[in-house]
Amino acid sequence: MENKLFGKTVIFNGDSICAGREGCGSWATRIAEWNSLSACKNYAIGGGIISEGLCYQSGAPRHSVSGSLEKMHEEYPNADYIVIEGGTNDADLHSHLSDKDYKGSFEPYDFGGDYDRTTFAGALESIFYRATRLWLGKKICYIVAHKMTWGQCFINRRSYFDLAIEICKKWGIPYLDLWNGCYLNSSLPWMYDKEKTAEENEAAGSMYIDSQHLTSHGYDLTADIIDSFLKTL
Repeated sequence: MENKLFGKTVIFNGDSICAGREGCGSWATRIAEWNSLSACKNYAIGGGIISEGLCYQSGAPRHSVSGSLEKMHEEYPNADYIVIEGGTNDADLHSHLSDKDYKGSFEPYDFGGDYDRTTFAGALESIFYRATRLWLGKKICYIVAHKMTWGQCFINRRSYFDLAIEICKKWGIPYLDLWNGCYLNSSLPWMYDKEKTAEENEAAGSMYIDSQHLTSHGYDLTADIIDSFLKTL
C-alpha cells in the first residue's frame, strides 16, 4: 500500500502531551521514524497554551501555539501536515482568572479573522483562520488529548475540548478525539498506580507516569492512533 506520510514534512505544536519527554520520546519522534519523513519538527513545549498572554511562574511568557504559528510557517512554509494540540493548560490556568471570560466563545458564522487571542476560543479560531491561509491546501488537524485528572479539572478540561471540537467543525478542520477515541484512563490502577513513581510506572508497563502524562507505552499507543489518523487526511 502507498504510505501517504512517506517523505512528507510534518510539524507539531502543543503542550507537554505533544512535546513528550526525555526517555519516552513523543508522537513526532515515532511518526517520523515509522514513515521516513523528509522533515519533522515538534514546536510543543511543556506548559504551553493555545491562547496568548499568560506567563510561567518565573514571569517568562508562556509558550503559546497561537503566538508561535508565524514562526512555524517561517521555518516550514511548505509543511504537508500541521498538527495542533492543546487546551489542558488553558483550562487549568483560566479557571484561576476571574477578570474576564478567558475560555471565550465563538460565532458560527464569523469568519472575519478578528478574534481575541487571549481567550482559548479566540486563539484557536485565529490559529485555524491563519493556518488555512499560510498553508493553503495543506493538511491541518487538531488533537484532543487523552483522558487525564478526574474531578473538577476533568470536567473543566473536557468543556474546553468540547468547545475546540465545535470550532474545528466550523472551520472544517479534521480532529482526533483521543479522550473518547482510545481506552487510556488514568483512574484505572493497571494504567497508573499512584503509589508508584514515574520510573516505577514506566518499568511496570503502565500507561501513565502520573494522572495525565504518558509513559513510553502510552506514547506507543497514542502515536499509532495518530499515525493512522494522519494517513486518512
